[in-house]
Amino acid sequence: MNSIRTFSAAAVAIALVSLANCKAEPTGPAAGTLVVSLAGPNTDDGAALFTLTGPGIRDAQAANSAYRVYWRLVSATELRLLVVGNLSSGIVATVSVDDRSKLSQYAGSLLEVASRDDVVRQSILGYRITVSR
Repeated sequence: MNSIRTFSAAAVAIALVSLANCKAEPTGPAAGTLVVSLAGPNTDDGAALFTLTGPGIRDAQAANSAYRVYWRLVSATELRLLVVGNLSSGIVATVSVDDRSKLSQYAGSLLEVASRDDVVRQSILGYRITVSR
């Protein structure tokens, strides 16, 4: 009988030590925001229209109070975004997404850029949109 109690006590001790070493790892999607940046060759940009694609895009916000953002969800994986203001290279907006860990699946495509005098650029060569954390 003592050997059974000793064995049971040892088994309980091992189980407790094993449980103490377990760490709760978060599982599933991690919703949050991603940063949208614009890089371009001109210093007098006033508006940029682009499309963002990726899974679970929910909405968009201006990166700061100097910019205005107008957006529309085209589908569950596409957002059309217009940023207006005295634009400069750098962060122009943030987007809310369902899963930040899928960063590599997000991309931006510039459609049109206009100067601060509302003149549409003849070319968008040299411009780039990036999505990052």
